[in-house]
Amino acid sequence: MQRVEVRVDRLRRYGSDAAFVVYGDLGSGTVDFDHPLTARPLRLWPDSAEQRGHALDAHVTVRHLDGVVRDGHVENTHLEGEHLYPALAVTFETPAYVFGRFQHAVKMSDGSGNVSAGVTVGITVNSAPTAPEGVERAGYDSGTDRLTLSFSPSRFVPIGG
Repeated sequence: MQRVEVRVDRLRRYGSDAAFVVYGDLGSGTVDFDHPLTARPLRLWPDSAEQRGHALDAHVTVRHLDGVVRDGHVENTHLEGEHLYPALAVTFETPAYVFGRFQHAVKMSDGSGNVSAGVTVGITVNSAPTAPEGVERAGYDSGTDRLTLSFSPSRFVPIGG
């Protein structure tokens, strides 16, 4: 069984109210956009205040700065790249899958209700089954040098179980 980790990078173009939802097909071949895998939208900046009132204004702008991003952080021309922003990705782990091709889609949203079209990615899971239980010697034939074992088959755990 294998879980798939979905990672969304926190980039500076995403505001404090940005969030994402993960959808999946659970191996059916068609992503179910009516029933997300995430219990709720996952915020990229969960510890930041929502953009209301004062946080919407460029309240720290001075002449040598190009502006202030909507979250109130100072932005300058030499900070245009992503290299000084948090090297963090928000992650979500899917249910455990056993064998098959699985598709996942991620849709981004903001506090104003804008939702992206979504990005779909497929992955093939070739995980090993769980080990059998109760393996023990059931017999031995010295003429053929054959050992016989008895065991309980591995337990199948359905997706999400």
